[in-house]
Amino acid sequence: MEKYYLRKGQGLYTEALGELARIHAYTLGEKIGNYYYEKSLCHYLLGDFTQALATTKEASFYIAPADTTSLRELHLIEALAAAQCGQWQRSAEAARGFIECDSTLSPQQRQESLTQLEKLYASTPKLRNPMVAWWLSMIPGVGQFYAGEWFSGTVSMVVNGALIGFTAAEWMAGEWLSGWIVGCGGLSTTYFVGQERARHLVEQRNRRVINQYNEKIKAILLPND
Repeated sequence: MEKYYLRKGQGLYTEALGELARIHAYTLGEKIGNYYYEKSLCHYLLGDFTQALATTKEASFYIAPADTTSLRELHLIEALAAAQCGQWQRSAEAARGFIECDSTLSPQQRQESLTQLEKLYASTPKLRNPMVAWWLSMIPGVGQFYAGEWFSGTVSMVVNGALIGFTAAEWMAGEWLSGWIVGCGGLSTTYFVGQERARHLVEQRNRRVINQYNEKIKAILLPND
């Protein structure tokens, strides 16, 4: 564990997880809950939110209900990691658990925080489906419009439209070779790249929306940080 804390302090989270992997959890006795907490924390800091959630579930089995400090820290990771995965209900439950475990809050402060959380989780972000963007991009530009990227969508529509028009004009003029090489060759690049770009733009948008939402969660849970 000492090597683990050293690696974590250096920001080497992958190496820190490697040190944890060397430890047989069953030998830790009462510290086993802390072991799983640290493991979930490292996964969260690495951006592996799915694994962080899975590990918080394991940690919850080993942390005693009376250990409110450890439970509170675990609830925080779970609330933020679940939000990153779009699991709003689980995030809300963990966030409420975090507030309820805070012994430093007065009853009035606790109720105010819970009310703020309730309002925040009542309007969770609407995420978009990357594969829907990919399929919509079968019509050039529409997938980018779905992602909210109007300029990118317009450019895709114009470029692909121009290439289609050029190809049709060349073939009508009997210039099959130039129509095939320039027109179809260009389309094979811009069309399929446009589909992948639309999917990427939606994923990028979702991450941005989630990160902004997580900042609001942090503002309620950690108002002094």
